[in-house]
Amino acid sequence: MRIRLIAFVAIVVFALLASVAVDPSTPGTGENPAPERLYSLEETGSHLWPYTSRTRSIEGRTLAINVVVRADPEELRTALVDRSDGNWTEVEGDDAGAVGGDDAVGVDTSPWRPARGAARYTYVAPGREAAGTWVDADYQLSTGAYLGRRIHIRVYPAPGSDWNAIQAHAEYWDWFRLRHTVTGIRPGAQFIERDLRDEPFVERVAREYHGYHGGGSDGWTTTIEFAAPLALVGAVAAGHRRDWLDGRWSPADVALPVALAGVLLGVRSLGLAVESAVPAADPRIFAAGLYPVIAFGPPALVVWLASDRPPERTAVVAGGGLGTGVVLDLLGVGVREVPIRLALHRFALCCALGLFALGIARGDRRIAAAGAIAWLLALAGPLGGYV
Repeated sequence: MRIRLIAFVAIVVFALLASVAVDPSTPGTGENPAPERLYSLEETGSHLWPYTSRTRSIEGRTLAINVVVRADPEELRTALVDRSDGNWTEVEGDDAGAVGGDDAVGVDTSPWRPARGAARYTYVAPGREAAGTWVDADYQLSTGAYLGRRIHIRVYPAPGSDWNAIQAHAEYWDWFRLRHTVTGIRPGAQFIERDLRDEPFVERVAREYHGYHGGGSDGWTTTIEFAAPLALVGAVAAGHRRDWLDGRWSPADVALPVALAGVLLGVRSLGLAVESAVPAADPRIFAAGLYPVIAFGPPALVVWLASDRPPERTAVVAGGGLGTGVVLDLLGVGVREVPIRLALHRFALCCALGLFALGIARGDRRIAAAGAIAWLLALAGPLGGYV
């Protein structure tokens, strides 16, 4: 029994340390990108470093640029933000006709809404050997629910040129980190492709291979070209004894995992409902109000439902119930791929709660205290930016 307990604690510690140690970014060296790390954008005469960075340096490299739109920056902004409000004139050679007036072809209502996020930069140069410029995102947009799953984009108009770089990614609101967690960049590019492909002002949607991997990139960039000439009039700005199997199961044995999973799913559902009911309010206000339920609800349920229960069985169902809730929550917001560091962190949370439940069921204060400390450390890690 002592050996299994030591092994259980070791698993918790290992999972916590592993979730902190896995770093999602790949830092570079130096400040500006080396000339060979730039790629030439077709028909633009410009060169782009196909990544974004947390700082004006490659050392802060993070997600990859995955969409390039060849269009006037203001036309692109109107197409994304105020698509249905603009008076689009006839596109020369477009069999679909004109947009605007009695013979107009309908332009879809834009799904995009203004978004906020941390500053990210990319690097643009007029030539491979020429000095370039670090460019900040001109604006950010998103589609989806802030407290659920959404597509988030940052748009970088090229200085003095008629093209725009876009970093698009899928993310979901992570209740344990109290911020959004990126799940991939490919869904972001695919959403933009679907959103713009059939619009009458879009001439071509294709993909170009630049061969640079990292930051979630597979070496391909989506390119979208607006039809020319394109005019916009009046555009709008903007153990040996396996007691977890032995013995009779009581309603409490089932109630504990169901309740733990329900806490996560309930908080997600309530957050989405409140966000939808009060769209003008900052969703982070609701997140701050609901986070204590995530932090203290599971341990409280364990104290209530795990006392005097078979210890090992209770530890398993507690950790399993929380883990089931995590999986169902991710599936509910459409997340199919989770970074390794986050999977390890969620595993650590389940192990910590299982250890706490083991102590509560045994009436062993030392084990319960160890589980509580592990739970608090697992919560503090993502809040401190370590996960």
